Amino acid sequence: MQDTKLRLIKASITLFALNDIESVSIVKINEAAQVNNKSAIYYHFESKWGLAEAAIHYVMDAYVEEATARLAKLDPTEASVEQVVDAMMKPMVRVLLSEDGYYMLKFFSRMISAGDRGRRLIAKILTPISNEAVALLKIALPESSDDAISMKVLFSFNSMINIMSDGGLERFWPTRVQDHKEIGLYIRDYIVGGILYKPDASYRSQ
Repeated sequence: MQDTKLRLIKASITLFALNDIESVSIVKINEAAQVNNKSAIYYHFESKWGLAEAAIHYVMDAYVEEATARLAKLDPTEASVEQVVDAMMKPMVRVLLSEDGYYMLKFFSRMISAGDRGRRLIAKILTPISNEAVALLKIALPESSDDAISMKVLFSFNSMINIMSDGGLERFWPTRVQDHKEIGLYIRDYIVGGILYKPDASYRSQ
């Protein structure tokens, strides 16, 4: 990837992670990327949203590739809910632990709240993982409806992205749990429990 193009992408990830995307100016991105050519973003990406799309692919393409590969390796007849969650979650933990990983996930989360344009892009990126996960969970949880499984996969993504990118509250919480790996295990337990949970039929009828 060209040096200027890569610098613009990396600078935009941090800026978009910390600010509303629409509020970040082209000038600010160029300054952060140390790019003097004022037209560089338009040359490489056509627009600021073109840059945002390139940046989110830079952040998430490796995650999608690894997660789909992990899911594809699972035996559909034997895959457990825990294994499916691990296949979705472990590559995201790898993103978090990479250089600027916090900003990458924060930017990912920010794109989801950036209106329908951002949500549509994120949904498109995550669809290959979702399709694989839903197919496996249908077999693992035959009593659950397709809609229930699909929504639980969606909530799993939301939980992973938002909790991982908003870490820090635990330092002020009445808990001794501070280690990131231990926190990750609790996130995993929370997601697995949510997928396995069977609602009381009487509750739904109220």
